[in-house]
Amino acid sequence: MSKYYISTGTLELIYSTDKEAYDACRTVIHEMNKYDELDEFMYCDERGMKNYLTATPKTMVFITKDILEKEGYGT
Repeated sequence: MSKYYISTGTLELIYSTDKEAYDACRTVIHEMNKYDELDEFMYCDERGMKNYLTATPKTMVFITKDILEKEGYGT
């Protein structure tokens, strides 16, 4: 089981799952609320919360808009 630290903007979650990183991001996006501000990218790492300043080459980065659209939030 993997433990992912997922962040985008003000949304930061720790998620333990057997899913791949991309699917974990698709799942946790449903935890956002009306007060969360999302960034252009979602950062997923197994070694702690990352953002555009702290991401390493092993940090998985996904386009937030693509995740939102796949989960039915976008146009």
